[in-house]
Amino acid sequence: MSTARTTDVLVVGAGPVGLTLALGLARAGVDCRIIERDPQFRDRGVRGKGVNPRTLEVFDDLGVVDEILARGDVNLRVRSYEGARLVQEVDPGPANAPTTDRPYAGMLLLAQHQTEAVLRDRLADHGVTVEPATELLDYTQDADGVLTTVRRGEPTEAGPGGTVRGGERTERIGARYLVGCDGGRSTVRKRAGIPFLGETWEEERFLMATMRIDGVDPDCMHVWNHPQLGVGALVLVPLRQDGTWAVHAAVSPDEHGRLPAPTLDTFQRLFAERAGLPGVRLHAPTWSTVWRPTVRLVERYRDGRVLLAGDSAHCQSAAGGQGMNTGIQDAHNLGWKLAAVLQGAPERLLDSYQAERLPVARASLAASSTQHRALFSSGSGGQALADQFRSLTDSAGGDLTGLSVHYRGGPLGRDLDDATGIRAGDRAPDAPCRTADGTPTRLFDLLRGPHATLLAFGEHPALASLPELPGVRRADVLDPDGHAHRAYGISGDALVLVRPDGHVWLTAGTADPAALTAHLRTYGVGSDAAALPCPS
Repeated sequence: MSTARTTDVLVVGAGPVGLTLALGLARAGVDCRIIERDPQFRDRGVRGKGVNPRTLEVFDDLGVVDEILARGDVNLRVRSYEGARLVQEVDPGPANAPTTDRPYAGMLLLAQHQTEAVLRDRLADHGVTVEPATELLDYTQDADGVLTTVRRGEPTEAGPGGTVRGGERTERIGARYLVGCDGGRSTVRKRAGIPFLGETWEEERFLMATMRIDGVDPDCMHVWNHPQLGVGALVLVPLRQDGTWAVHAAVSPDEHGRLPAPTLDTFQRLFAERAGLPGVRLHAPTWSTVWRPTVRLVERYRDGRVLLAGDSAHCQSAAGGQGMNTGIQDAHNLGWKLAAVLQGAPERLLDSYQAERLPVARASLAASSTQHRALFSSGSGGQALADQFRSLTDSAGGDLTGLSVHYRGGPLGRDLDDATGIRAGDRAPDAPCRTADGTPTRLFDLLRGPHATLLAFGEHPALASLPELPGVRRADVLDPDGHAHRAYGISGDALVLVRPDGHVWLTAGTADPAALTAHLRTYGVGSDAAALPCPS
């Protein structure tokens, strides 16, 4: 066994959640490593293909949203059928159009491996590369850090007896913190002894695959209903970046309790039975699996210096496409807090991670379960599906945009008075504005990065006495059309302190340098300051 190699944070699992966390840490200057059990990066599969508007804002903050958007489709039209008969076509564009305060609207459809590739490339720009074929075996922790044992080795051949590893070796990696982003079967969670409470819906099964399909309009998602299996008994989703389709089919066991295998022959048979559209050819499958809904939530997100994020902490139905999004937003919440603590902030800042994110996960699980039951009810499923895609804010699963998630009443927020309509814990909206020389810009451009941002609305001479803090940057910003004032609910002078993850940290009606300085120093975080004069 080789000797321990140390790092500040060891991230276990290089899916979208682990990559988001590692990228947030790396851009904040934290020394981190990210390991992945699989020997090769995924280049196929359909899990996690729905990216909601709030996650797109996270990707904007991380500087990858343009490439993510270029690879996927937003507001894809949905055609619903009964057999070969088209029942309705839903265009979600009008109800999910961008606004000045919400620049991303509608669900982006993009294969998960495409999202991972973009995040991996940006992470490499920060000098951090994923370490594949590296599996966490065990760990111990004390007051100073975590010592892990990992196994390295790539498969060299596969035979009847299973996979044979070549060049396998074990290694110790020391870290100040360990974060498990290693999925529903998380080794990190199991070794921590954290209960994973919930259930698996054994009575429901779905076959999933990616393949090529000829003869179907690639500008739409196609959905078939079934009297017993409900809406979504057969779903075709175009993945145009890959030139393939994701195929989902609800199935039931036969009289012997056996399920059909997820083979091309099976999908061809199910398509003929449930769709019956002439001139359609399914061929060249690249990936397939059998999936069943699991709804589980951890009892806690943290055990000392070990933390969990994503599916390692919560699993839910795929209905509404919220699982990956909730996990990515876990990582965005945790990343800046870990960075701050490693750079001198008090340890209690990490306690706010569970306090803020566990209620969000609990609500997401409940909403996706409601959405699932509505979709797969033979009586109401068709309308539930139409509602879901027509407007992400009006569906059986509630608001699917992620934009309404807030931390009001949480341990970090502070409202000094009622001068602002926006409250501590709320998502910080975007707004078009201008720099001092008249150049158009956006608030999101100011917020982007691992810093806190102070927005000063009106004239605040007292801010001149604000002492120097790490990362302070002064920017004169104009709001001539009042977009920022309206988005933040401000009519007079006000201050809004925005956290590094784009949530409001503090609001006030007057400039009190002592209060601002105390609040920032309480958590050991500096700020960039942007002053927004009232619109003329």
